[in-house]
Amino acid sequence: MTRNVALSAAVVGAVGSLVAIVALPWADYGDIAVPLSRFPGWGVYVGSVVALHACVVWAVLARTARQPLTLAAVAALSLVAVGSAILLLLGYDDASALFSGAVPTVVARPGLGGIVAVLAILVSAGAAAVSGAGRRTTAVAPAQARP
Repeated sequence: MTRNVALSAAVVGAVGSLVAIVALPWADYGDIAVPLSRFPGWGVYVGSVVALHACVVWAVLARTARQPLTLAAVAALSLVAVGSAILLLLGYDDASALFSGAVPTVVARPGLGGIVAVLAILVSAGAAAVSGAGRRTTAVAPAQARP
């Protein structure tokens, strides 16, 4: 995979994460769309995603071969980000934690934000994992000297 394709995938993942954080609801209570910022513990998800995308950019743009430490950081942050997104997504039906005062008495359902967030994390992690495939250096054999 070329660096441009990996960089494009990293940008798509970052934009997907940003849209999931800012624009998409993470729960729906009838006509009430619940944003991510109402969920308890949402800062863990946002912090892990920001750190993940920083590591992905480093892995994609680094001029040297892929470093094991960078890929280990991407893997660990991906697990934390996906785990926290899934935990937040599973907490969609805890109305007392999401609303102060009166609680809507409608059937809750998960929103699109968590699904887009998990997909964006997977795209970004995949971009980092395969970003160095085209940058392997090979030793050049010296030309045969003629007597």
